[in-house]
Amino acid sequence: MERGLVLYRDVSRVLHERGAPAWLQTELTFAQLRALFTLADYGPTPIGRVARRLGIGLPAASSLVDRLVEQGLVKRREDPLDRRRTLAETTGAGQALAQRLRQGSREALRAWLEQMDGDDLAALVRGLEALFAIGGSSGGHLLDGDRVGVGG
Repeated sequence: MERGLVLYRDVSRVLHERGAPAWLQTELTFAQLRALFTLADYGPTPIGRVARRLGIGLPAASSLVDRLVEQGLVKRREDPLDRRRTLAETTGAGQALAQRLRQGSREALRAWLEQMDGDDLAALVRGLEALFAIGGSSGGHLLDGDRVGVGG
């Protein structure tokens, strides 16, 4: 198990380094990035749910969304199902920034996966599926209404 933790850390570090140029060009705070990725991943989201996902209070989440709106990365709109609620969602620019920040490491990972032997790749996928089954769906970290997808 210790070897797996060390390898995970090392792979994550290398992937982060591959994506570093895009990260170095952004002037968003870490909290703003977390909010942006939350909205990019889950789509239109009530501010209260943004707060719960980030583990912060409603005023702090609202302030984060406001900063992202000011930068043209997020927009607020009325919830068509409940006009009392406000939804936050990424703009085209916000979605593009989130994708660009992830792109470098994703391309590196794709290149590595393409070089793997078929049996090793299948074993990795099985292991990731098992890990996700434990932590992703039954780990208690998802909130009601959260969507989970596996993209390629």
